[in-house]
Amino acid sequence: MPLKFSPAKRTYNSSNRFIFIGCLFLLSGLLILITSCENVPAGNAQSTSSSPAADCTTYEEAFELHLDSEVVNCTADFLEVEATGLPDLTSGSSEDVPMVGIQSWIQRVAIPYDYQWRITLSPDWLDEPVEASARGPIAIAVDGVPIFHYERRPDASTSLDNYEERNDTVVQGELDQCGGHSGQGEDYHYHYAPICLMDEHNPELPIAFGLDGTPVYYGEGGDDYYGRGRYSDLDYLPDETLDDCNALQLPDGSYVHFTTKTPPYVVGCHHGSFDSQLQIEPPPFDALAQRTPNPLGGSYGEPASTLITDFEENEDGYRLAFDSLTTPGVTSAILYRQISVDCWEFEYQLVAGETGETTEACRHEH
Repeated sequence: MPLKFSPAKRTYNSSNRFIFIGCLFLLSGLLILITSCENVPAGNAQSTSSSPAADCTTYEEAFELHLDSEVVNCTADFLEVEATGLPDLTSGSSEDVPMVGIQSWIQRVAIPYDYQWRITLSPDWLDEPVEASARGPIAIAVDGVPIFHYERRPDASTSLDNYEERNDTVVQGELDQCGGHSGQGEDYHYHYAPICLMDEHNPELPIAFGLDGTPVYYGEGGDDYYGRGRYSDLDYLPDETLDDCNALQLPDGSYVHFTTKTPPYVVGCHHGSFDSQLQIEPPPFDALAQRTPNPLGGSYGEPASTLITDFEENEDGYRLAFDSLTTPGVTSAILYRQISVDCWEFEYQLVAGETGETTEACRHEH
C-alpha cells in the first residue's frame, strides 16, 4: 500500500555519502577550489559562476540515460527537451509498467502529448521562495514526464502547514507503482519521486529539474508498493536539514532539491523564478468530459475503486486492463489508438478480449 506520513518529520540525519565539508569558493578568475567535498554528486556543488555550457553537459547526460539524444539539445541559455510525456513501456519488467497498481482510478488513460521543455541553465534565485502550484507541472523528470505536486485540489495552498492526508494523492491509492497516473487531459504525470527510473539512473546526476531550473537529486523514496521495494533502502540525502521546498542551499548561494519519502516528496516550493508557460496542461478530449457516463459503468474523471493490472503499447495503439467496475472477478480493458492528428478511437471492453463499444474523441489546442 502507499506511504503514510507523519507531518512532524522534516529533519534528515543520514549517514549517507553526500558530505559537504570545507567547500571554499574562490570567485576570482572563476576558479573554484573545493576542499574535501567527498562524494558530492556531479552538479550538486555548482557555482553560479560556472559556465552554462558545463551545466548543460551534465543536464544533457541525465536526460540521455532515459531519452534518445536526438530529442535533447543544448543552447546558450537552455536545455531543450522534446518528449511524449509517457514513461518507457519497453523495460521488460512488470515492476516498471506505468498505471499498474492504481486502486482509486479516475477513469483516464495515458495518451502521448508533444511536450517542448526549456530548462534554464542560469536560475534566477528569489529572495523568498514561492509556493509550488497544485495545478500543472512543478518539475520535469529526466524521462520527459511532468511532475505535479501531491496536493489533489488544484486551487489549494501547497504549504506544508496546510497538509491534509486525505488530499495527498501519494497516500490515497491514486498513483501507480512508479508514482504517476493520468490526469483529466489523459496526460500521464508523476506526483512522487520517479522511482522506476532508478533501474537505469545514475544518482550522481539529477533525476528531475524544477521549472526554475533547480536540479532535483534522488535522495530517498519508495516502499513495498512504490518501486516494489527495490529502492527503499537507498539513501542519498545530505546530513543537512532540507527546507520546506525539499531544498538545500549550497555555499555559492544556489539550491538543489532532493526527493524524500515524506511530503513534499519532490518540490515543495520554488527558490527561483520560472516561465509560467512551462506549466503545460494538455487540454481534455471533447467527448470525454468529466462526470459524463462512460461505457464501463463509471464516469470520466471520477474516482472508481478497482485495480489496474496491465498497460501496454502494441501495433495498433495502447491497451489498459483493470478489474471490472461492475462485475467481480472479470477483467475489463480499454483499447485506444490515434486516428488523426488530434483524434483517438477508444474501445471499451466490459470483458477483456470481447468486442466493446467504441467512441471517438479529439483533443483540441486552445
